Amino acid sequence: MSEKVMVLMGGDSSEREVSLSSGRRVADGLRRAGYRVIEMDVVFNPALAKQRGLEASSERAVGLADLVQRLATHQPEVVFIALHGAPGEDGRVQAVLDLMRIPYTGSGVLASALALDKVMTKRVLKASGVPVAPEVVCYCDEPTESIARKVDEALGYPVIVKPNTQGSTIGVHRVYQEGDMSDALQDAFRYDECVLIEPLLSGVELTVPVVGNRRAVALPMIEIVPAGGFYDYEAKYTPGATEEIIPARVPEEVHQQCAHYALLSHRALGCRGMSRIDFIWGSDGVVALEVNTIPGMTPTSLLPRSAEAYGWSFEQLVDNIVRLARGEEVV
Repeated sequence: MSEKVMVLMGGDSSEREVSLSSGRRVADGLRRAGYRVIEMDVVFNPALAKQRGLEASSERAVGLADLVQRLATHQPEVVFIALHGAPGEDGRVQAVLDLMRIPYTGSGVLASALALDKVMTKRVLKASGVPVAPEVVCYCDEPTESIARKVDEALGYPVIVKPNTQGSTIGVHRVYQEGDMSDALQDAFRYDECVLIEPLLSGVELTVPVVGNRRAVALPMIEIVPAGGFYDYEAKYTPGATEEIIPARVPEEVHQQCAHYALLSHRALGCRGMSRIDFIWGSDGVVALEVNTIPGMTPTSLLPRSAEAYGWSFEQLVDNIVRLARGEEVV
């Protein structure tokens, strides 16, 4: 009898629609790979989802208590987590599955929580020798004038403003002068009480997916060239809005550096299964931007593109991720 895998998708974060797209594609790929698949739309906080204008898209949408009951009823051999943002990337779902002793894809509780927190990720990477950009960290109870003054003194302009625990470039703004800071902060604080502000670095945007546990491997690096010049939500998920070049058109030394730093980041944070590390290469050399422990699996996502260049079909990719969840080594 084929193995039973439950795919968790949806969630109540701003990345809900992306997660649903990833989850459905993963479920289809697993079925083609021979698995029995149960799709589960998870909404831990329906009130928050409604507040953000997000609606449960199916009758399968379940809360935490219902999820525990469904897991106990269906008894999947492995859970494939395709939840982007909370509650899938912050460690909460992982904690539930650990308590129920059900194997699951991707990183554990600690690595998931660390990687979702951009500030903590940077501290870990910096301590591990991975180059990161300088930053100003601010909170929603600070006066805008005080934040703008700190940014001007520590970084200068232009800068990029990011909610600390959001993905998919949601709530991210480029700010070129102090007068524009207020609007950027107001929007960013809609998504998180903590905001990270960094210099707006110029250069070649690169990303390196990593697959594996103890014997992890860096997959082919991708160069990202958004048509509009900024790799925002639309550029990430609109077909044709971004050119993705494999292999990246950078010197071999940069390929080697990024692969090294990607593996170092994966291990420093304690990631397992899969991750994707974003970089920029410019006048300051290679700089790590952030780590994603549940990379997208949509038709425009980067991990499947890189895996294809490595020689894996989408079915092989999701099969390998499930095998890694069982503790097997696939590379």
